[in-house]
Amino acid sequence: MKMKMPNEVIEALQKGLGYELYKTLFLNYGKRGEKAFFYLLQNRVKKYKDFFVVVGRNEYVVDEYFCSCPDFQFRLKGREPCSHIIAVELAKRIKRYDEVDAYYIDYLKP
Repeated sequence: MKMKMPNEVIEALQKGLGYELYKTLFLNYGKRGEKAFFYLLQNRVKKYKDFFVVVGRNEYVVDEYFCSCPDFQFRLKGREPCSHIIAVELAKRIKRYDEVDAYYIDYLKP
């Protein structure tokens, strides 16, 4: 299932990872859009067999419209997408992610 994104974001994404996409993401999502742009640009989105993961200072699991980051859970309270969800949605649309042939859950074992 894809998150609904503004048409101008989709149109900018089709033109590539340039300034137009950056500007459109910033205008639509603010600082979260800006962060999502850089996650995408820096290839920080990973697709495991079970989840997507965005690697920043920490690794955050994104599954559909859920993210394990504190921003999504506490500040946004799940009402709006965080930068990680935006980055994953963009990455899925243009298939810009690293595929990892493993289950992320296996890395979480003590």
